Amino acid sequence: MTATIRSQSRPRCLLCSSESRPLYSGMRDRLFDAPGQWNLVECARPGCGLLWLDPMPLAEDLGLAYARYYTHAVADRRRGALADLFAAAKRGYLANAWDYGGDVTPRQRLAGLLPLVYPGRTTELDFSVMWLRAGSRGRLLDVGAGSGTLVEGLRRLGWRAEGLDFDPEAVRSARERGLTFHQGGLVEQRFPDGAFDAVTMSHSLEHVHDPLAWLAEARRILRPGGRLSIATPNSRSVLHRWFGGHWFSLDPPRHLHLFNRDCLADALRKAGFERLRVFNSNREVNGAWRGSRNIRTQGRHDMLTPPGAAMSGLGRAVQLYVALRAAADRDAGEELVALVEK
Repeated sequence: MTATIRSQSRPRCLLCSSESRPLYSGMRDRLFDAPGQWNLVECARPGCGLLWLDPMPLAEDLGLAYARYYTHAVADRRRGALADLFAAAKRGYLANAWDYGGDVTPRQRLAGLLPLVYPGRTTELDFSVMWLRAGSRGRLLDVGAGSGTLVEGLRRLGWRAEGLDFDPEAVRSARERGLTFHQGGLVEQRFPDGAFDAVTMSHSLEHVHDPLAWLAEARRILRPGGRLSIATPNSRSVLHRWFGGHWFSLDPPRHLHLFNRDCLADALRKAGFERLRVFNSNREVNGAWRGSRNIRTQGRHDMLTPPGAAMSGLGRAVQLYVALRAAADRDAGEELVALVEK
């Protein structure tokens, strides 16, 4: 790729206007070979700790960072007896934990107990409904919807789910599969006040230049009592402590801001939310550990190549370790989850 991503200086924290201090410099894209070298800085004010790119890619050029992005590929559905068992366990778990009962059979509800003994599986299933109960079903907007996997899954569970993404290739692919997708940024859509019963942001908040504006807009388009669910990388995670500048979730130049538990809660309050809960999840540990290890040892990681059985097993073991450690360390998990009510 020969094009250049232009950038601009971002010397101060978006949340508190404090000055920054250097964290990592000269980072390259280790996943999809976008051009450029990038520096990550940290807010110098104690108690904040927001991380961001400085300089930061211009919004007009950021599409160059997504030219080969993984959301352009749609995964094939698994088939076979094991896949059928996983599907039954998922249906049963979602019925037991989140009230998506419908026509779920007693046998499927029993199978729904299996994820409880599989490291990290319950958090993956909670994520598949973005921690939203069946009783709140209505119109939902998934912001930064990528290939539309979450939109498809929530539609099957009875949500009137729509997607939003700025990547034209991802939007085209989703529309070809019959999904309702909007293209562009959240603020520019100008949805009516209170248009949605739920808004989800699954690993999208870290990709935007002004996350405060997006959070405020999410609040405006939610009906009273509506829910916002967010998942985003946790900058204080165990894996970040282990791998430092090789941490998979740094993802320059696509991840523009990275949050910790405190500054994400602060951002939500600044956007006008009052009823919120922010906590850690260990859902992403398995894949993020493999990615971080490959970046440290090989300089890059291929997200589209499935891991071998041994590497997958090691990743699950690390995921179990982090889950156990989280009992005493509130910042151990790889992922931040925010559950918010308007």
